[in-house]
Amino acid sequence: MKAYEVEKNEDEFEEELNSIYGKVEICGMEFPQGAALRELDPTAFRCALSDEPIRYGCGVCGGVCNTEEEAEECCKEGAENETV
Repeated sequence: MKAYEVEKNEDEFEEELNSIYGKVEICGMEFPQGAALRELDPTAFRCALSDEPIRYGCGVCGGVCNTEEEAEECCKEGAENETV
């Protein structure tokens, strides 16, 4: 099985930050924190995105795993059972 690196794009990262941190209040108005960071400090936003751990996708099912080894093993077990 061939594992591949899965990169989170800026929109996905913004949504993740929004879901983790919720809203921020600025001058009495609420904004999603991911969107606020992206707009107010794009350099910090991109640095935080680049600090995200690398994730790996399974070459068979496309499932996302934390390590390359997990991605390589993901569908291997099912494939071995099908050939028997």
